[in-house]
Amino acid sequence: MAKRTYAPFIQCAVICTATVVGLSLVGCNRVHGRVPGTPPDTLTIFYTCDTQGHIEACGCASGQAGGITRRMTYLNSQTFASFLLLDAGDVTAGARDWELFEMEYILKGYQKMGYHAVNAGHREASIKLSTLRELNDRYDFFVSTNLLDEKGDPVFPPYRIIDLDQNYRVGVLGVMADYIEGPEIGAGLKIMPPADAIARYLPRLTAETDDIVLLAFVDEDEMKALAERFFEIDFIIGGNVLQPIRTPLKVNQSIIASITDKGKAIGRLDIAFNDGNKTVSTNDIFMLMDTMEEDPDVAEIVDEFKIKLADMDFQPHRDDEEGLTTITAARSKSANRYIEAQTCRQCHPKAFNAWRNSKHAHSFKSLIDRGHQFNPRCLTCHTVGYGASDGYINQRLTPTLGEIACGNCHGRGDYHARFHAGDDVPQRAARLKSIDCLSCHDPENSPDFNLETYWEIIKHDKE
Repeated sequence: MAKRTYAPFIQCAVICTATVVGLSLVGCNRVHGRVPGTPPDTLTIFYTCDTQGHIEACGCASGQAGGITRRMTYLNSQTFASFLLLDAGDVTAGARDWELFEMEYILKGYQKMGYHAVNAGHREASIKLSTLRELNDRYDFFVSTNLLDEKGDPVFPPYRIIDLDQNYRVGVLGVMADYIEGPEIGAGLKIMPPADAIARYLPRLTAETDDIVLLAFVDEDEMKALAERFFEIDFIIGGNVLQPIRTPLKVNQSIIASITDKGKAIGRLDIAFNDGNKTVSTNDIFMLMDTMEEDPDVAEIVDEFKIKLADMDFQPHRDDEEGLTTITAARSKSANRYIEAQTCRQCHPKAFNAWRNSKHAHSFKSLIDRGHQFNPRCLTCHTVGYGASDGYINQRLTPTLGEIACGNCHGRGDYHARFHAGDDVPQRAARLKSIDCLSCHDPENSPDFNLETYWEIIKHDKE
């Protein structure tokens, strides 16, 4: 069979879905005695998982991997005979408004790439039922065998059937671990044990298809347990793991591979078919490094996301620094508050000058340069108190908090300034907190961070 480069809408792949009312199935009805299809010499499975809302690498440090534009560039560089493009779950970062807005644009990218099936993970399960129903109406690739509404009906199609060349059909199931509950689950949802859900649909799917793929947002031990229980499953793509499985596992009749880490990589699993036997030819975990070019078609989607994000003007509120939930939208007039760096300058001129000459003082410009000045994920570290009721909102309302400044490291400083000005403020409440550089300079955003080296750049003493 001739090789061909990636073209998501050229390959003959008709996706059939099953919808459920009670236990009856409506969808691609095939007689149980269907003539088996002819498998390709090699089936290529491209797989992703755990994007967690990272539509692109933020660019806080050089060498950052990831982003859907590079993912498409990688796919366009590949050659293959027959392929599947699958995602094992956790596309979104969460259920907050701005995270759902971000998810929408990631899904538009998935649509452009031609994903055959996208499993629901735990972060999708945190979204309320009505929103998931709307997503399912707009996108035809979602699958989940065990995410149910309160009546016990599947939220998404419990499986998808993909027709490839020469009548070769692949069934795709999707499950997530069922250990989350209560407030972690979106309104109107519940999760059925994965094995019970698989057992409900597997007999029919086995009769209708030549091979079966399970997208499993579960840990490695559960993937192995599911493989041991269901010999009918040919491939398991996970999931909810700490590290990718670079050398695929063979458990019972299943070949198991997995990937993770916020969309930084994409997997390619090549399966050779020889006289009815399936063997792994290659399994490559490809890092989407910053040296890659961005696909122009998907880049248009990302650029539109950034432009419209500015119009949305999201103002999320989070728990305050003490871990206590904010009860009202605004702090009382007498409460401790974030203050601008100029206020600190009066008593700490040397510290102020050290700050002003550092990159911290220009952190907002670095967001503008990359088009992320409205991205809540970036604003959390690049501004003072973003998400708190008295923190940064936007450049129009709170421009003096629009940099990395004193409040990022030392917390709210209003009581501190008032105490030393002679106001009646308790001394204990006026103490500034200790520096915690690692809250922002974490391995994700600052992989080369070294406290001793970086402190020399920003070093200042008490005055």
